[in-house]
Amino acid sequence: MTLAELSLKRPVTAVMFFVSMTVIGLLAAFRLPLEYMPDIQAPFLFIDVPYPGSTPAEIERTIARPIEEALSTLTGIQSMNSSSRADGAQLFLEFKWGQDVSSKAVEARDKIDAIRADLPDDLQRFFVFKFSTSDQPVLQLRISSDGDLSNSYELLDRKLKRPLERLPGVAKVTIQGVAPPEVQIELSSDRLSAHNINLNDLAKSLREANFSTSAGLIHDGGMRYRVQPQGEWRSLDEVRNLVINDTGLRLGDIADVQLRPARLDYQRRLDQRPAVAIDISRERSANLVEVGRAVLAEVARASKEPELKGLTLYFLQNQAKGVTDSLRELGKAGIEGTVLSVLVLFFFLRDWRATAMVSLAIPVCFVITLGCMYFFGISLNILSMMGLLLAVGMLVDNAVVAVESIYQYRERYPDKPWYSAVEGTRAVGTAITAGTLTSIIVFLPNVFGERTPIAIYLTQVAISMAIAHIASWLVAVSLIPMLAAKLPPPKFIGRENAITRLQHRYGRLVDWSLQNRGKTMLGLLCLLLLSFVPMSQTKSDMFPAGDTREMQLRYELNGNYRLPQLEQSVSKIEQYLTEHKKEFEIRNIYSYFDERGNAQTNILLTEDDDAIRPASEIIDDIRKGLPKLAIGSVSFDGNGGGNSNGIKLSLVGDSTDTLREQSESVMAVLSRVPGLHDVRLVENSEEREIAVRIDRERARYYGFSAADVAQYVSIALRGAQLKDFRRGDTQIPTWVRFQNADAQSINDMSDYKLRAPDGSQIPLMAMVEVRTQGAASTIQRENRQTSLQIQTNLDSDTTSDEARKRIETAMANVSLPAGYRWTFGTSFREADETGQRMMFNIIIALVLVYVVMCAMFESLIYPAAIMTTFVFSVFGVFWLFWITGTTFSFMAMIGILILMGVVVNNGIVMLMHINQLRHEGLLRTEALVRGSKDRLRPVLMTMGTAILAMVPLCIGTVQVGGDGPPYFPMARAIVGGLMFSTIVTLMALPVIYSLLDDARLWVRKVGSDGRAGRILRQRPAAS
Repeated sequence: MTLAELSLKRPVTAVMFFVSMTVIGLLAAFRLPLEYMPDIQAPFLFIDVPYPGSTPAEIERTIARPIEEALSTLTGIQSMNSSSRADGAQLFLEFKWGQDVSSKAVEARDKIDAIRADLPDDLQRFFVFKFSTSDQPVLQLRISSDGDLSNSYELLDRKLKRPLERLPGVAKVTIQGVAPPEVQIELSSDRLSAHNINLNDLAKSLREANFSTSAGLIHDGGMRYRVQPQGEWRSLDEVRNLVINDTGLRLGDIADVQLRPARLDYQRRLDQRPAVAIDISRERSANLVEVGRAVLAEVARASKEPELKGLTLYFLQNQAKGVTDSLRELGKAGIEGTVLSVLVLFFFLRDWRATAMVSLAIPVCFVITLGCMYFFGISLNILSMMGLLLAVGMLVDNAVVAVESIYQYRERYPDKPWYSAVEGTRAVGTAITAGTLTSIIVFLPNVFGERTPIAIYLTQVAISMAIAHIASWLVAVSLIPMLAAKLPPPKFIGRENAITRLQHRYGRLVDWSLQNRGKTMLGLLCLLLLSFVPMSQTKSDMFPAGDTREMQLRYELNGNYRLPQLEQSVSKIEQYLTEHKKEFEIRNIYSYFDERGNAQTNILLTEDDDAIRPASEIIDDIRKGLPKLAIGSVSFDGNGGGNSNGIKLSLVGDSTDTLREQSESVMAVLSRVPGLHDVRLVENSEEREIAVRIDRERARYYGFSAADVAQYVSIALRGAQLKDFRRGDTQIPTWVRFQNADAQSINDMSDYKLRAPDGSQIPLMAMVEVRTQGAASTIQRENRQTSLQIQTNLDSDTTSDEARKRIETAMANVSLPAGYRWTFGTSFREADETGQRMMFNIIIALVLVYVVMCAMFESLIYPAAIMTTFVFSVFGVFWLFWITGTTFSFMAMIGILILMGVVVNNGIVMLMHINQLRHEGLLRTEALVRGSKDRLRPVLMTMGTAILAMVPLCIGTVQVGGDGPPYFPMARAIVGGLMFSTIVTLMALPVIYSLLDDARLWVRKVGSDGRAGRILRQRPAAS
């Protein structure tokens, strides 16, 4: 018994089943977790080794290189990059996808711990971070106030941070831009010398004075007690009264001990006022939108507090808004596509009851899909929502085919609605099943293949689309036959109308093409050759930057400057932007700069609804009037948008100095390449550092080792971090340093004296040589080789692929010294790997589709005829891209993948009906003409609904996540392919079918003649 017969025999049961599924789906839909992106643990490790007060060269030599050597033995490493700065080293390890990152993190910690003896003695700690999409802050707020908040850490912690942390779903809140308190022990060098105190010994005794340790257990009277000697400082007075020598000298006599805000080496500004950064992360199971709304409400409430009055908010990132805007736009496009699809159905069916019956498949399948996603543990994110949207126009395909077949039987048997419903469904049951399987099976290589970021993301799209297609199949073979038997037949049955007249004309066209197969195939060949023109003219860019209303200015500093100098220059740029705020449609201006050579200004334009001018035009106007700066130059980062990085290439070698020398000639070459501008070094700022060379002979003469002198210099200039001071439940950093250490000059070093073993005071300058020299602010290494990165922006008319070819041509004429080379690094690796993987998956999916059709047709020939429709659909993609000027991207490849499972459906439905007619006794030509006529209406309906459902996305500007890649390349790929393949299916498929059938008959005839011995080989004459 088929599902159609079961639903007809038990209609109430069938209706209640779908009602129950719909109710369960609705209930589950409101419980679906809402996320920006699915939770993915990427195979990345980030290792942060803070070591402030050093130099990049020293960090590279003593920290970065030893750690790189230790970690290089980890298995599965794809790339290892490190960055050495004056405040520490950062290493980034990328493993192959599929590796267990948790175990890799444990191995990395163990390997670094194993070489701790080779690292600096005063290195406090290191951090190993894993990466997961759920760990990213969901909200990045920048807050400015009428008052200065830079020294209001405790106020913000009490009034803002802690209330936010108490909100349901909030996991972590971090505040930056305000100085946390620290215990500062500021030594007087004069008093230190006067009391004959050795600085190194003092630092050692201070480290040992603040302690808490375990001393084992004591057993007494059957009881066991833990012994824990405690020597932790409990107050600042206890620190001041600490005795430091045999004469009773106290620490407070030679040092000023205070609890003060730590000095910040960076500053944030929002709309020309000091700003504070607040990053909020959510719990993994929390609803993104609910957390975002709760946080905004709490910030709004806190802004009404008298102490925080006059807050101004700026969202550097708001995932909640991005996902809601994206889902809203997708939902709007889905509703518009659904309405257009329903109008197409009504145009062909000319009956509201029949149209409503077929259209019922859309909401029913949609709700069932949401329910299944909930029970399968899939969140509603921008990717799964994209899968649902793509399925909207295809959900009615199965229902349309079933209804058309049922109504054809109703026309022949008007008094047998039950029989017509059962037989009509049975006639197309195999075709519907095959079409559903081909639509689903195209995603199998991505779902079960190699785990890559693209495969993981496409799995979200695939599962939602697969569930929707299965639901549409279930509706078509059960609910539709039952309703079709219960409802009266539509009025168009048995009547002459525009559709029937079109069918007759189409039948005559098919008959002519079968009579003139040579001319038809010649025309098809010409069309095939002509299609190579748009293929060669269409631009390609796998990962184009999305259009955004946020842009970023980057400052290229010619040195490292103090905050007052940076603030003066940044204020000059901010003032220029503020004066033209209305002209440039600027909403907010946010700047960040620090003393490590980083500076940028983010410009947030008005929303799209209020926009008057495109962002690219505003960027050109801003660039023309940017003021000149004495500390360097300023240019747009990437192509202007905050999510674009332009193109980077790396010079790789051994010597940083040689790389910098070669970079000048390379940048000169790149500046002449058409389409490139703002060619610059990623790390362009240079520092002036003081090289202190210790004279070992002199140091030994005075009774010191080189290590003693180096440690003294380190403590005197950089300070030494002690064990944290505990105040209640709070750990407060503790530092010992000289007074006014941040304002020291070279001349001040002449005042430093070391206490010799005999008690005499030896001037530091008697044992060292001091000179100033230039040094890089950052030393980059790629795969254990020193590198120097060069970045360039692209013109709006230049794609990444075009720029890549031009750069390769230009760099072919550049001669680098032996042992030095240039590379694009990771700029194009991801795009190349993604393109190769997608092409491989498309080929595998093509084979799977062919296998399914061969199994359904029990033939190798007829599926080959259907596969030609996919080939022509690819040409249709490039025709539409060429006409509309669309760039071929990764989103277009996704469209082709989806297209593969859809375009063959019409061919399956048509050829199965033709074969059925031939089995009933019709001649081949007659069966081809009649079968094509019979299936014209469902072919046009299914293609019309699918194409019009994509029209809102084709002409819209919806982007992934609100600021990611646009959806329209994918939608246009589907529309162009469907239009072209539909024309080929209707016009050429009958001819291709007949030619392949002739070939099949010829092969069979040759085989039978061979077996019968009628084919005899000519034997050579006897010699």
